[in-house]
Amino acid sequence: MAAIKKILCPTDLSDECRPALAMACEWAKQFGAELHLLHVVAGLSNPYPYLGPPFNEAMSWETMIRQKARDALTACELPEGFALLRVVRELRSGSPVAQIEEYAKEKGIDLIVMGTHGRSGFSHLLLGSVAENVVRRAPCSVLTVRPAEPPKPTA
Repeated sequence: MAAIKKILCPTDLSDECRPALAMACEWAKQFGAELHLLHVVAGLSNPYPYLGPPFNEAMSWETMIRQKARDALTACELPEGFALLRVVRELRSGSPVAQIEEYAKEKGIDLIVMGTHGRSGFSHLLLGSVAENVVRRAPCSVLTVRPAEPPKPTA
């Protein structure tokens, strides 16, 4: 079995990603691996630079959005019991699938652990699946983690 030294856990910083983060932490602890947390901000384009404010203010919006995302990524806490893991946090802009693939190649990632949102039907057709595309394009193995099941009502 190949050594797992670097694990990437892409996150959109939502609660649905918590199970994947917990699983990535477990694997990182088990293998003594470095854990990489990656958040990708969808790139903002400036379609009307010649129109003047507010249309050409995309850069100030992007700066603000990136700062909020950076703050959220920095504040993203690991589950209890994993405080001693070596963690690298990275924020990028662009297509999530392309950035995850590029990051994994650049950093020599051995395993990607990522959550799925469990969409189906029309929302899956409309929104697609980042996880599906990462599985197809990743340069390494990918472990997808389903969201936690909501508690079932008791009778």
